[in-house]
Amino acid sequence: MQEITDPTARIAFPGLSPRAVVRRLASLCAGLFLIAAGPAAAQQAAPATPPEAEKAPAFFFSDDFEREARASLGDPWRDCDTETPDNFEPLGIHDGGVVIADPFTRPGEYDGAPPSGHPPEDDRLFPGIGCAFMETGSTRVSVKIVWSGNFGIGHPPPVSHVEGTPLLYVTPDHPRYGFGAWPTQLYNKLVIFAGYIADPVENFEVLAGAVVDEHTSGTPREIELRAEEPGKVTVWVDGKQLSFNEGYGLAPLIVDPDLIGSTRHGIAVDAHYVDPLSDIPTIKSVEEVVIESLD
Repeated sequence: MQEITDPTARIAFPGLSPRAVVRRLASLCAGLFLIAAGPAAAQQAAPATPPEAEKAPAFFFSDDFEREARASLGDPWRDCDTETPDNFEPLGIHDGGVVIADPFTRPGEYDGAPPSGHPPEDDRLFPGIGCAFMETGSTRVSVKIVWSGNFGIGHPPPVSHVEGTPLLYVTPDHPRYGFGAWPTQLYNKLVIFAGYIADPVENFEVLAGAVVDEHTSGTPREIELRAEEPGKVTVWVDGKQLSFNEGYGLAPLIVDPDLIGSTRHGIAVDAHYVDPLSDIPTIKSVEEVVIESLD
């Protein structure tokens, strides 16, 4: 073995990056130490058996919508507009978030802005409500979104109030369609109405409500719907579980049993309060989403 006597001599590893060279040298030094110290040191230096790795979820998906503006979300999203085109508007992407791509695609007469009431008068339609979902294979699931926080109604235009929610147990052939929790305004407070998006959306149904702490319009908020057991859903805002009225408190909200066999989950957007209505395709609702099975 050649002795290196020149202190400026360099050991070369052709073809390796500097980072890889550092790793190779560290490995060589460790090996030389073990040879010099003998078998006892080698046994002592052996790494302990690592603890069992946390089980990966059976399904995991995330989307930050940071792509070019378009009139659809793209794969693997399935738009409710394609499942029931007469009762939902299509979702799209604008400014790194989910918007209603076209608020007037349904046959019939639309309600104006501000809305006449809920449900609208004379069988008119709400503009700017849509949803999208994907197959997850699980009825135990967490869907977490970052809502844009665009909020505030009851004042002169422009009104940029747009609601966004996780949507669980999407069932296109059922009149309740899917379960969500919509952030909206009541008595100048941010509240969450949990219930069913409905098909058609004018039949929106509230199961229970919860008051959220103070909110400044435009401040993003994290909203999570979590079903630890099929059909039993808790709602969280910024990591804090909400307490609902109607006798629920912190107990899970109970979803219609006819829906809980569905393993399709996603998001919903409601922009029917926006004024002028022409602004709807440019006001984003959902900025990020994470869908994760809890199996």
